[in-house]
Amino acid sequence: MEFVPNEKATPIRYPSIANLMVDSDDRDKNVYPLSNDFQINKKNSLLNGFFTRIGATEVVLEWNTVNVPGGSLSLNYTTNTTFDYIVIPPGFYTVAELINYTIGRLQRLTPDNGITWEVGNGVEPGAVVTVTTGPNTFDLEGNLVELLFGVPNLSRADFSPAVPVEDPASRSTVEAIDLRPARYLDIVCNQLTNNQSVKDSSTAPIVRDVLVRWYFDYDNQSPTDEYGYPILMGYTPFYIRRLYNPPKQIQWQTNVPIGNLSFQLYTNDGALAQIDPATNYLMTLQVSEV
Repeated sequence: MEFVPNEKATPIRYPSIANLMVDSDDRDKNVYPLSNDFQINKKNSLLNGFFTRIGATEVVLEWNTVNVPGGSLSLNYTTNTTFDYIVIPPGFYTVAELINYTIGRLQRLTPDNGITWEVGNGVEPGAVVTVTTGPNTFDLEGNLVELLFGVPNLSRADFSPAVPVEDPASRSTVEAIDLRPARYLDIVCNQLTNNQSVKDSSTAPIVRDVLVRWYFDYDNQSPTDEYGYPILMGYTPFYIRRLYNPPKQIQWQTNVPIGNLSFQLYTNDGALAQIDPATNYLMTLQVSEV
């Protein structure tokens, strides 16, 4: 006789959920011109409790902040006969664009004193800067020099190999450079995370409870510029949506409503993100009854 088991089923009812949609552009821009630190104030509660969990299921980052702010990168240039300086204009730059702009300015500064500058591809990915000086000398100093060449000051003697008088051309390879405005952003709202007993932790010196950490990296390999340097996130404006499945689940007390909320954006150095007024983010916070 064939054995036929009794069919049994357990009814499942998914927990009821609601969404709290956050748009940083909804802030009062007269009071909070930037989305790095703002409050949302309403006469009534945003949510009236009756739920036990909050999760940030999706975030859209509308990034319009340049990766080279005005006046942030500069160098002083001294030769036998002249003194001048270069300041990088604010804007979005790849590494190749920054190198080309800098060398182009040096070329225009030194046509009459026997010093010439060139830039080209090396054997390995990377740019090679060539300077021809003859008997003339030069000195570069400033944070742009340190960024491109890894030292705070650079002179004719620092280029490798050492330059004999009969062979005045010398070269230096520009090492890998990270021009991202930040390695990550933390979206923080203490009013939403204070109720949870389990707190976030980090290897960083400053630890905060976060809703979402946005890493400035693409899911796939980044394209490269003309010298082979990667074009990382933040080198151009972007509007990107990310889903978090599963999202971080934040504990909540059912009898506590959600009132006014304060949001902050922190970078990996622990400071408020320095952003353009046109940079915003949108976030869906999903609340559930279990």
